[in-house]
Amino acid sequence: MPIHLDISHLDRLVVAVVLGQATAEDIAGLARQFAESGMMHYRKIVDTSAGDFFVDEARVASIAAYLRADPNAASRGPLAFVVDPADPHFAEKFAELTAGERPVKIFHNLRAARRWLDECASIQPRR
Repeated sequence: MPIHLDISHLDRLVVAVVLGQATAEDIAGLARQFAESGMMHYRKIVDTSAGDFFVDEARVASIAAYLRADPNAASRGPLAFVVDPADPHFAEKFAELTAGERPVKIFHNLRAARRWLDECASIQPRR
């Protein structure tokens, strides 16, 4: 899978980095991994700035719907996307579809994303 995961259970933080070309199935697999592993409430960074992936709007909507249908969906933690400014499409669409469900924000560098997630650490997810 062209997505590398770094999971810190102690910090309740997941960093997913897309390396190379990822497919819609890779992104859906990442969403399934979050849902099935009990990490829905963790803070997450999804860094797509070093990779390419092709996900159409219908697939983005289906991934959002899958996550929304999870029994623990109400406790989803904040999500920070790090994107290449020239290609923010997946992140923008996903953020638009899920904005009212949990904190989600788009960044152009990892440092800003981490700072924002640190600020969100004091926010308790809805249970």
